[in-house]
Amino acid sequence: MAAWLVLKEGDQDSEESNGVYKVQRLLRHHGSDVPPDHIFGPLTAAAVQEFQDANGLNADAVVGSETWPRLIVQVQQGDSGEAVFAVQSQWRFISHDGIFGPTTDALVRDFQHTSGLDVDGIVGPQTWQRMGKGPIIDPPEHLRDV
Repeated sequence: MAAWLVLKEGDQDSEESNGVYKVQRLLRHHGSDVPPDHIFGPLTAAAVQEFQDANGLNADAVVGSETWPRLIVQVQQGDSGEAVFAVQSQWRFISHDGIFGPTTDALVRDFQHTSGLDVDGIVGPQTWQRMGKGPIIDPPEHLRDV
């Protein structure tokens, strides 16, 4: 399996990748009030350190192979909230509403299929890991909201 994306203070998202945003949304899922601003600045670094400390990890403010597995949350159709916002951020031109409905399910299944993963519609460790390393995707026309 490929390595996890490594993010640290000073990193920021681009139009092609949004790992920082995913980290921020997942931190919010775990109770942080860090703003989802796509910038791994001092507030995000402090939130990562607090999360790492609370979970018995090395509190170095680096999100890598030790932190990601504790930070991710398995989500699937019917779920809602910050972790779903993080999943939905993988695609352009869809509603980012934090609700894992039929469109998000179809997109996840398509992503799993094209990524060579088991297609089950569940965003677990392997799907999260692949999403973190991949670019933001333009979904198929029939699944676009815009």
